[in-house]
Amino acid sequence: MDIPKRYLLLFILIIFVTTDLSHAEIKVEIVNDLGNKMKFHCKSKDIDLRDQRLQPGGSWSFQFQRNFFGRSLFFCSFDLPNGRRWFDIYEEPRDYIGFSIHYLWRIGPYGPCKYTIYKYTLHSHVEIWNEGCFSWNKK
Repeated sequence: MDIPKRYLLLFILIIFVTTDLSHAEIKVEIVNDLGNKMKFHCKSKDIDLRDQRLQPGGSWSFQFQRNFFGRSLFFCSFDLPNGRRWFDIYEEPRDYIGFSIHYLWRIGPYGPCKYTIYKYTLHSHVEIWNEGCFSWNKK
């Protein structure tokens, strides 16, 4: 009789952990590194974040809870001096690492550059990882 109780506790623990991780809060921040005003528009399949404008050096951010099935996708179009460019500003599995996180994208003339910001609440410690620059999406 004790075996089914063990399985029930294991099942409840698995459901708790997977539900908690699947609903991690994600923050995406966009910084204008172009040197002039920037206009852009971000959205997902279900959420339209509307047109945004940033002064040089300005930033704008949004937050969301990731899709339960791990298929969250937000993409943005950027009106740049050399034309309109598109980029997947948050894309799973590329971006998801398993807990609440803050992504900072610096948008420059040659493409978006990604910085991941880890905040460790236990030690009040912050780490920033430069994950490199990416190419614009192909049309």
